[in-house]
Amino acid sequence: MIRVNGAEHALDAVSVQELLGLLEIEPRGIAVAHNGEIVRRSEWANTKVLSGDSVEIVTAAAGG
Repeated sequence: MIRVNGAEHALDAVSVQELLGLLEIEPRGIAVAHNGEIVRRSEWANTKVLSGDSVEIVTAAAGG
């Protein structure tokens, strides 16, 4: 199980990039934190998310 934005997902080891694809999340304009650490976009394909890990995905929003 991997926790994404507080919700449990029955997934095993995947990369951040694969996780976004499986969850059908458009990668433009988002930031990803893995176990509390920001993951650079250039490292998404190499950063493994394992069972028990937590991922937070934040979308940039314009406004003011």
